Amino acid sequence: MNSLPIGVRALNPHIPREVTALMLALQLRSSSTVPLRDLTDAEWESLLRFCDVAHLTLSLAQLERDGFPSWVTERLEINLRDNAARFERVKATYREAAAALDKAQVEYMVLKGFAQAPDYVKDPRLRMQSDLDLYCPQDMIQGAQAALQSIGYEPEETLDYSRADHLPSMIRSGDWQWRGNPFDPDMPLSIELHFTLWNESVSFLQMPEVDSFWERRTKRVIDGMAFPALSSVDRLGYLAIHILRNLIAGDWVLHHVHELAIFLHAHADDDIFWKTWKETHSSSLRAMETIPLCLARSWFSCDLHEELEREIICLPVGLTMWLQRFPASSIEGMFRQNKDWVWLHFALLKSRTKKRQLLRRALIPRRIPRRNDPVVRLENRQPRRFRIAHPSGRYISYLASRLTAHAHMVPATLFRGLGWWLSQRQVGT
Repeated sequence: MNSLPIGVRALNPHIPREVTALMLALQLRSSSTVPLRDLTDAEWESLLRFCDVAHLTLSLAQLERDGFPSWVTERLEINLRDNAARFERVKATYREAAAALDKAQVEYMVLKGFAQAPDYVKDPRLRMQSDLDLYCPQDMIQGAQAALQSIGYEPEETLDYSRADHLPSMIRSGDWQWRGNPFDPDMPLSIELHFTLWNESVSFLQMPEVDSFWERRTKRVIDGMAFPALSSVDRLGYLAIHILRNLIAGDWVLHHVHELAIFLHAHADDDIFWKTWKETHSSSLRAMETIPLCLARSWFSCDLHEELEREIICLPVGLTMWLQRFPASSIEGMFRQNKDWVWLHFALLKSRTKKRQLLRRALIPRRIPRRNDPVVRLENRQPRRFRIAHPSGRYISYLASRLTAHAHMVPATLFRGLGWWLSQRQVGT
């Protein structure tokens, strides 16, 4: 066990055996598929359900599959074929949207999705994509929305977007119906128009430097499709702060960190890239980016360039101790909710007022979820199991379970935070 990466070693007691097996297979050094080959059919079914919602099915499909059950191999082959066909829809959707934006003289750039190829995923057909993420400057965002409405897209108004970095998702009505296949080539894509690359009002953290990402945008071509995108250095920066944003929101980041690890491992000896990174991004921004880079190494055993090693050494003690004490809490949170992320966010804040606001927001619920909120129907991004058939009874059951969980989580969070705080004092003595 001690030979395992610290992140995998720390999470073993808290997550299903099959997911630990997947993590071991996805290591970038000393990976092994032996634990996967030992899974039962029931564990395989559980793992495939998890991979679908965690966006790791296509990563699993790229592993050496000798010894996998034949039905698992067949299922993964179907997923690969479907997603390759789906990429044709992705391209068609992008080209139509791009034409509408160009006609309206709206400037934009593509975030994530197919733009991650080939540095973070070798081929866009090997990346799950359910929407297009486009960034527009504030003065063009309304024009972008109007341009998409002109070709049949309308904002989705039923969800709460108050903490999102984008306008309500744009969707086009049609007769397509969900048939349980997340790689369905016929499934339409939604479009998200991002009005910021970092939401200070939500995070309480200033990061004005990211505004320069727009000024350094570039033109790229993938599979014959030309599009405006972030520069290579800023693409790394945006992925890192996107992971950080989700970390301090308690959201899932596993597949993003896996992509980041792939990039870091492949560029561990790229002196020119890391020299440019250091010259382009300030020390404060690099410190923010370094947190997800540490998780990438901890979870997936990727090599790091020596410049990153120096950045890690320079992290403030509060961040260093959080990474040491909670290396896998984000992964554990995919199965058993925790709020360890509160103390990471707390360590990043300078203002005492903001710290108090964070603790109130994190530990005292802002509102009671409505009956039709997705959180009521889903648990760990999968349908919640109820013993009660009546909708009102299910809703009351959910509220009772949430109240009970919150009553246990608050003291646990404070206790773990106290341990984190004391560990910093021990380092300082």
